[in-house]
Amino acid sequence: MRNLDHFVMPVADLALARARYSALGFTVANDARHPFGTENCCVFFGDGTFIEPLAIGDSFAYQHALNTGNAFVKGHHNYCERNEPEGFSHLVVQSTDAKADHQAFVNQGNSDGNRLDFARIFTKPDGSAGEVAFSLAFAKPNIRSHAAFFACEIVKAIAGGRGRLVSHRNGVLRTKRVILSTNAPTDHKEFFIRFLDAKPHLIPNGICFETGTGSVEIVTQYPGASKYGIVSGPHLSLQALVLHVESLAQTRECLVQNTVRVQEIQNSIIVPPAIGQGATLIFEE
Repeated sequence: MRNLDHFVMPVADLALARARYSALGFTVANDARHPFGTENCCVFFGDGTFIEPLAIGDSFAYQHALNTGNAFVKGHHNYCERNEPEGFSHLVVQSTDAKADHQAFVNQGNSDGNRLDFARIFTKPDGSAGEVAFSLAFAKPNIRSHAAFFACEIVKAIAGGRGRLVSHRNGVLRTKRVILSTNAPTDHKEFFIRFLDAKPHLIPNGICFETGTGSVEIVTQYPGASKYGIVSGPHLSLQALVLHVESLAQTRECLVQNTVRVQEIQNSIIVPPAIGQGATLIFEE
């Protein structure tokens, strides 16, 4: 069983993403630039998962990476070509050996490009900085997917950990669920068995995979559809991220103070997509 690692959410403007996630009550890490032209301002959680708002920071480097087959940039570009420049493009799992994962994806017929090795600078809130390095192995379902997937190996970690970056005013502790939609969830069952190294179980109108850091649900329309704003179609799409909070009262107070528009149904606070946010966010105790 793999752990979920992070969730890539394209945004049109990183400054607007920072403002939006700050208004949602998150502690947002300093901006970081990739050597292939994209940039992010991540939101980290205590279980090791994180949200990666992703924008284009250097259009020349981005176009060069696209022209030379960079699979990460290709996934971002393809998503933005099909959709608006904001949304939920990639589901990422942890890897302990990206080289072996890449070979496994090739052998299974699910590879989505060459492995990508890179390093970048990580700046902590206190201003200290150091280099972090990663190796990515890309996978894709064989049929009808608007979502992209890769496994991420941390080759060189952040010295001293993420510290106070995992503490948030809205009380979010960890990732609870990732929700994908499609008209035919079971068509993608075999891909997710291999990608997540987990077995599915049935849920209403879909299937669910448990991981060490939250579950992955692939669903059609079901009683939660109106609740989550899910719109199913023939293609597999990433729809929403469900986050576990310490107290819904604390989360509600934070969002109200920051005049964030929400929907509250049963035991969930739902924040629909907005400029700089990417995807639907759902808060649950």
